[in-house]
Amino acid sequence: MVMESPTSQIDERESAIRDVDRRIEQLRIQYTLFFSGELDIPPETEREALEKKVRNLQFSGQRAARLNLLVNNVSSKFALYNNMWLKKLNEVETGIVILKRKSKPTAGDPAQPWNTKVYGVTLNEEDSFDNLYNKYCDLFPKASSQKKINKESLINSIKTKMISSNLVDAKAAISVKEGKLKIRLKK
Repeated sequence: MVMESPTSQIDERESAIRDVDRRIEQLRIQYTLFFSGELDIPPETEREALEKKVRNLQFSGQRAARLNLLVNNVSSKFALYNNMWLKKLNEVETGIVILKRKSKPTAGDPAQPWNTKVYGVTLNEEDSFDNLYNKYCDLFPKASSQKKINKESLINSIKTKMISSNLVDAKAAISVKEGKLKIRLKK
């Protein structure tokens, strides 16, 4: 039986860590393509496989201090991207997006379709959310062709986005773009 030298084991682990780091970058590119509309489905299977690899690296036993540092860096990088991807996927699924733009949109701005309606909502008044849901229902009068979102689900999603963005008062822009409901919250 041939024993591997400690340096060759360290080299193998470093190689595995570099491979995971490279795969994180490839996955970041795939998610960027998905969120920009270039890919039809998110690369979830790749993300899950990479998540397992990162976990295996984290729990692979005793390592030299240098390897611990490399593993912690790769784990932190993946955790940061993973949280961002999952948050964006949730926003895409609920149709609620927080706009970070400070400037006012122009008439030719593709992010602002002509059928956009803007309504004020505030966490201090429950009626503002009821009014917003009623406006949403007005946009989709025929529930047979479009799946209406449950009132509680829509209101809770908007409130969650407002709270996570530290917004008490916001303007909710409701629009239908490419047959899908989009709700954007602005300060």
